Amino acid sequence: MAVLLFDSQGTLVDNYTIADAIEPYVTGARIAQAISYDWRQRQKWYMCYTTCADYKAPMPVLNEAAFRWALEYHRVTLPEAAITEILSKYQQLRAYPDVPEALQSLKAQGHIIKIIANPAKFMLEGHLEYAGIRKYIDEVVSNSEEEGVFKPHPKVFQLGLRKAGVPQDQCLWVTGHFWEAVGAHRQGFKTAWTNRALLPPDRIGFTPTYTITTLLELAERLEKQGGKV
Repeated sequence: MAVLLFDSQGTLVDNYTIADAIEPYVTGARIAQAISYDWRQRQKWYMCYTTCADYKAPMPVLNEAAFRWALEYHRVTLPEAAITEILSKYQQLRAYPDVPEALQSLKAQGHIIKIIANPAKFMLEGHLEYAGIRKYIDEVVSNSEEEGVFKPHPKVFQLGLRKAGVPQDQCLWVTGHFWEAVGAHRQGFKTAWTNRALLPPDRIGFTPTYTITTLLELAERLEKQGGKV
């Protein structure tokens, strides 16, 4: 049995499914998908540079700023009511297809599953419930609320270790982001990088403990190892 510390967005749930909420307000699926992509990329950039600059801004504020930036970038003007409606749907992100079965398997193996993630806790709770996977999660932690920083700041991983409550060699940090795995590794964690997009790794001298394309692969590998990470 181990404690698995999961990221959420881009690992368990798919940010780009927000395009479904955007599409009714624009000219079609293609522009909705483009806006959702640039929204997410800008959101990640905002979290990175505000943390580096020690500039405190809550995740909902950054999320709205990133959405408004993406609309402006694509020269799309929406009524304020539409913007409010779309932002409210950011708590309704769908799980990746492999996730429910994988989490069920990991729980059946006896692992403890905790979320350590950037969004505000109400955002995390919302999309985990909407995706139908909240029942597999033992604890949900918003590092931006508890520590005031975003990943990959070292404080996030130190928080994760405290929340795990077990020796670090009994923990596994699970993420869909290579850069997050680097941060976890730097703080002494074993790491699992879920590379669904089949991206090449960054050639910087670091290799995750596990590189898998779905979380089902991780569940199968841990089962073969008798639950050890």
